[in-house]
Amino acid sequence: MPIRTNELKYKPRVGVDVRPLAYGITGNSRYLAEVLRRLITSESPLEYYLYSNKPIHTVFYDILSNVNSRFFMTGKLPGFLWLNWTIPKRIKKDRLDLFWGTLQLLPLSCGNVLTAVNYHDLNFRSAPQTMTTSNFWQHRILSPKTLNRADLVFCLSENTRQDILKFKTDLSPKLKVIYPGVESFPSVRELLRELSGNFLFTIGTLEPRKNLRILIDAYRKLKKQNSSYPFSLVIAGRLGWKSEGLTQLLKEGSLESEGILFVENPADEVLAWLYRRCSAFLFPSIHEGFGLPLLEALREGKVCVASDIPVFHEILEREVDLFAEPLDVDSWVSSLSELQHKKLRRPSVWDASQWTWDLTAKKIEEGLIDLWKHRKELYH
Repeated sequence: MPIRTNELKYKPRVGVDVRPLAYGITGNSRYLAEVLRRLITSESPLEYYLYSNKPIHTVFYDILSNVNSRFFMTGKLPGFLWLNWTIPKRIKKDRLDLFWGTLQLLPLSCGNVLTAVNYHDLNFRSAPQTMTTSNFWQHRILSPKTLNRADLVFCLSENTRQDILKFKTDLSPKLKVIYPGVESFPSVRELLRELSGNFLFTIGTLEPRKNLRILIDAYRKLKKQNSSYPFSLVIAGRLGWKSEGLTQLLKEGSLESEGILFVENPADEVLAWLYRRCSAFLFPSIHEGFGLPLLEALREGKVCVASDIPVFHEILEREVDLFAEPLDVDSWVSSLSELQHKKLRRPSVWDASQWTWDLTAKKIEEGLIDLWKHRKELYH
């Protein structure tokens, strides 16, 4: 738990957009859920009000059952309308002091309430082709307004902070880098008995930014070149967008004869088993705000093969891990091939002390409290 040093005479009310918790386990939802589990306690110096336009997924029911949480299912308007019509009304009705946007957007009008917002990435600038049309235009139009309006911006990585500064050069004072955490998986029983032998593992929503098509093409090409390649490939994740052909191939099991297995929307115990049993972890994303699955793989002592993009160098080590050009099939073939001859265990125990959810939650809470303490300088 974060260390609580409540010097506040009043317990500020913080509204939180918890829509990420409606979609099961993703990087976004895991980040928010782990932080809220640590922030919402009887000792908290802040009072949290949680809002969503959709029911919360069952895997996060423990957050709602917390006696200290206040959850409001506020209407069923689509996201943009809900954020800009329903939330301003709730801000006023519930007399909120701060509003925390967790999906990179704030309402166009928040009155005089203080605002904080999470920024995981700037996909609308760096990888627009991977987004749905509506999501792209929403972020392209509203992100500049959100960044200008926000009093505090929580950046998922230093790379995200730098991307924002390239876009908005005058925002440096309100940008705060807060990395996600990772925790060890519980002990797990034997699962997925159809998986025998050594396998490589990757996880990601079936959408263009995760770049799974390139990885699959590289794996298939390598297997044709070397039929005795010793690893099968396991892909875990949930269904996404702009990947209908790939989705059909994986769901129908059409690639299983080539050593490629798909596990849809796995539970945590299945994920734990896959991370623990895999020979190496793969992460081929074109763009990421951070890359939480890499932390989870490192926690299990796994060597990683990842796209050669700046943010992954904040996490991985060139001396241990392998990198491939994201969109170059042959580069991936080369890196996957190298795994046959590489020691597939990290040479030393990975230091997880700086990558804990307790630390993440503590920094979020400190940021919100500091925002409240300096409110007189910030009120609009």
